Amino acid sequence: MGKDIEIKENIPYVEGNDTLYTYDYIYEKNETNPSSLPLIINIHGGAFTGGDKKINKYYAAFLAKYHYQVATINYHYAPAGNLQKQVQDCILAINKILNTYKKNEFYLTGDSSGSVLVLLISLLWNNQEMQKAYKVEVPTAKIKALGLTGTQASINMFPSTMKPFNNENRRIILNGCENIEKYTNIEELWNNKMPPIYIMSAEEDVCYKNCYTFDKWLDKKNHPHQSYYLKKDETEKLYHCFNVIRPDLDCSKKMNIAMINYFKSL
Repeated sequence: MGKDIEIKENIPYVEGNDTLYTYDYIYEKNETNPSSLPLIINIHGGAFTGGDKKINKYYAAFLAKYHYQVATINYHYAPAGNLQKQVQDCILAINKILNTYKKNEFYLTGDSSGSVLVLLISLLWNNQEMQKAYKVEVPTAKIKALGLTGTQASINMFPSTMKPFNNENRRIILNGCENIEKYTNIEELWNNKMPPIYIMSAEEDVCYKNCYTFDKWLDKKNHPHQSYYLKKDETEKLYHCFNVIRPDLDCSKKMNIAMINYFKSL
């Protein structure tokens, strides 16, 4: 993490002993007033069925070094928490974090299935019908931009050649919340109030085609966005969401700094 980084772990956003109702708060120690810094809230991935905020804390620490306060969220993954529950958990956490640090705007980042949650949350931010379906209330704060790693524009997480995995994953995450299925198609739900987006991936990533397809779709929508892809010949073989899992790699640093620069340009 580095001696210059302060991390406060397992802060509850719902009272009780359930560690999945917690977030971590990360900032640089030499910041005299960290709560005055721009805020990034990060949602981890894991195909909706796993993962943990502790995997993302090194990525969060890297972002914090560029004068941000960063919060990483835990939530209930399937089968204990279906997709509706996961969105509800994230909204509860976002509300708590915004109220605690007195922020009326923030950046939202996510990787893999976390990027799907980020997109769904951003879509329902300005869609009351969708809010009712997910049974959430959103704050008045503004989402300034999204940073999406290994971007998924669908709850079908796996490449089309792995259709059985997608079918089973879909069955698990929609179990008990089948009523929200029509509120999961990101392209159909799109609205012109969505924030600017930064997309990151690598050609070696198994989900690269999903990222690139979404990128080109945003081009057609004329939606403000930028992207960063590493080519096969630029570096060693890279895996899914490498820049989050291994932010110490030189190629990860370049990619993450590019996202930060995009945020600052806004």
